[in-house]
Amino acid sequence: MNVKTVHMKDLFKRNDDLYCSAMIIAKRAKQIIDDRVIPIDENEDVEDSSEFDQPIVIFNEEKPEAIALQEFIEGKLDWREIDVDSTS
Repeated sequence: MNVKTVHMKDLFKRNDDLYCSAMIIAKRAKQIIDDRVIPIDENEDVEDSSEFDQPIVIFNEEKPEAIALQEFIEGKLDWREIDVDSTS
């Protein structure tokens, strides 16, 4: 497992709020995870769960959090901020 440091100044280049940056990265990571899910037909008649005994393992895939963080730092993510002060 490769461990890289992330400089705080790189995060603050995109957004001044660290919490907001973490939420943006987390939501993007969730999107990546959702894209990797293998759909299972719920209507399929399965009498034995032996088909699911062996987990599907994919090697050499980068972690979704690392991908999302890199996309954020490179400026590849777009987001909009909701103005909570407006009363309309």
